[in-house]
Amino acid sequence: MTPMGITPQFRRIILSGYFFLTGICFASWASRIPDIKTHLGLSDGAFGAFLFFLPIGSFLGIPISGSLTAKYGSKTMVSIAAVLYPMTLINISFANNTSYLAVALFLFGMIGNMFNVSVNTQATSLSKLFEKSIISRFHGFWSLAGFAGGLLGGFFVAQSISPFQQFISIAIVGWIFLIATRKYLMPNEKSTAPIFKMWSKPSPLLFQFGLVAMSNMICEGMMFDWSGLFYKDVVKVSDAWRTTGYICFMACMTTGRMFADTLINYWGARKQLMLSGLVVSLGIIIAVLHPHIITSSIGFMLVGFGVSSVIPTVYGTVGRNAAPGQASIALASVSSIGFFGFLIGPPIIGFLSQAVGLRAAFFTISILGIVTFLQAHRLKKYL
Repeated sequence: MTPMGITPQFRRIILSGYFFLTGICFASWASRIPDIKTHLGLSDGAFGAFLFFLPIGSFLGIPISGSLTAKYGSKTMVSIAAVLYPMTLINISFANNTSYLAVALFLFGMIGNMFNVSVNTQATSLSKLFEKSIISRFHGFWSLAGFAGGLLGGFFVAQSISPFQQFISIAIVGWIFLIATRKYLMPNEKSTAPIFKMWSKPSPLLFQFGLVAMSNMICEGMMFDWSGLFYKDVVKVSDAWRTTGYICFMACMTTGRMFADTLINYWGARKQLMLSGLVVSLGIIIAVLHPHIITSSIGFMLVGFGVSSVIPTVYGTVGRNAAPGQASIALASVSSIGFFGFLIGPPIIGFLSQAVGLRAAFFTISILGIVTFLQAHRLKKYL
């Protein structure tokens, strides 16, 4: 038992709920994208341009989130984010013009990042109470919420329930959860240093971990944005089967995150990262060399398993090695480098596809799995 009489295991269960809340808010928005696009009467190209405001808000919010979490503590910032994130979700449903949509998505991305940084800081703080790895399963609940949000979205659409009604339903449940469980979050760990002194150029160590995160996020971005086109243009499936690759990838990424901690505890974080890199490369190569719905699906499943534990392992390691009160700054630094990969990955695939074809573009990205393998080997002192 902790000094407050709350077991670490119980805190772990509660914190999993906050990861689930972040995931279901994002998935709820994603499930209603077609409705919002239709409501505003936008073309695919125009709507795609406005969607870019979400990652811009998220990226620009990284230093703000890290600073606020370091100054006021992760418990405080998780509580604030758990109130504001559902509010920004509801706000999207009010968009009646493109200007409103752009601002709404920007705020949704920024507050979402505040939730992400603060809840991961909570996770690294809680992990210090355990002798074993626990971080990956938290991220597994985020992924699981993606499926739940998609299913709920499908249900609400089938019942002709508006995005506003769906979003406010999610928000109310989330706020009730916050009121009932806030007291079980880890206590605040605050930094006493002035904010301007907290930030500096990422240390060589953080940059090395950031490179691992960036390599992984480029692969994730590729799977999120280009898997459907790969199945359509390379595998040559009908529209009905176009999402097969994405479903295989997401299912295995979620499953992998649920069980990655067991593997990390068995053979260590370094071996897990090295294996993850090799599995990512192998999966992409299998999908590319023989583009058939069965072999490509097996390849995409391997990619899902491969990427599943990389970000949780990197975040957990960086957070544990950070100075007291500085975990959020370290996480934000690594996250900014990794998220840059998520932003540039899909456009890079587009340029490569235009130049050498989509199949060759996917094959080129398989190199990044080797980068993860080599970087994990170099960082063995810290893993």
